[in-house]
Amino acid sequence: MKIYRLLFFLNFALLFTGCNGQNKNTKSEKDIYAIGNVIKHFTKEPHYGATIYTNNCSFEILINDIPIIKYKDNSGGGLAGSYFPLNWDITKAGKQKITVRLSPGFNQTTKSMYPTLMKNSGVKIEIVKTYIVNKSWGDEEEVKNYTTPQNIIQGKEVATFDGKDYFEDSFEFNADVPYHINNLDNAEVLNTTDKGKLQALEKEVVSKYNEIRDLYLKGTKDDLADAFYNTEKRFSQQLYQSSAEIKYRWDNDYQFRTDANLDFFDLKPIEKHKMTFYANGKIVCLEKINNEKSALWGGFKRKDKDVGTTTYIQLYLYRPKNSNKLEVY
Repeated sequence: MKIYRLLFFLNFALLFTGCNGQNKNTKSEKDIYAIGNVIKHFTKEPHYGATIYTNNCSFEILINDIPIIKYKDNSGGGLAGSYFPLNWDITKAGKQKITVRLSPGFNQTTKSMYPTLMKNSGVKIEIVKTYIVNKSWGDEEEVKNYTTPQNIIQGKEVATFDGKDYFEDSFEFNADVPYHINNLDNAEVLNTTDKGKLQALEKEVVSKYNEIRDLYLKGTKDDLADAFYNTEKRFSQQLYQSSAEIKYRWDNDYQFRTDANLDFFDLKPIEKHKMTFYANGKIVCLEKINNEKSALWGGFKRKDKDVGTTTYIQLYLYRPKNSNKLEVY
């Protein structure tokens, strides 16, 4: 009887320890709302952004090898001073690399893409810094100004890449952010030339995408919070967010099937995708072949709207060193 009682006690103790460990490591919505308690705040909290102007081209712009924007010109339009925040892809102070990739734009006469870039194709980028003072944005300070290379021909500015079907360039600027996010410092390089390893990785990535899709379709909001906790913590630190801002983002930016303000929510199966690497091979994702947007996509309809909204859920994955699991970045 004493032996039986001892074994029962040991089994119960192990079960209790296991449950405690699981509860300790599993996050919930309450933990998302509590992120504000662990975010560091500083005397100076600079926000960096890029104001982008484009003409007669499709383009992709990246910071530290992570996309800011991908734009396929299907109408002959462009950007006329659109602002894009950069802090969420700045992980530490120092040099930041901006990469510019251009491809042909849209010919409005033939209603098809130009075969090459044209004389007037180009991009202008203004990197600016500002601070939030008394809950209002302060004046912008220009940090860097970039224009794709041009020649002067007969008194006119002409793109140096006129007649080419692709152009890539890059430049750097210094950021003096006070935080240091080290997720990718301690991440494996996933990209490889080994076809066998790439095939195995793709199966793993598809499995993780399906896992997250299932959370949206079958899981709870707490399950979703557990998957995206580290993402939200990183993002909140990079933007120096308050508890109220963190709560608002979680409650409003993450559409979920059980949200009271939704009539409909669905995500399509993971298919017709390609595997793409960013952050110098440390981040992997699945992108749709037809538009290079996230392969995790679907739609929802709010109760106060007449039509639904298509949504693409950005899902970047990385693997910490000495780990066998992919995690959401």
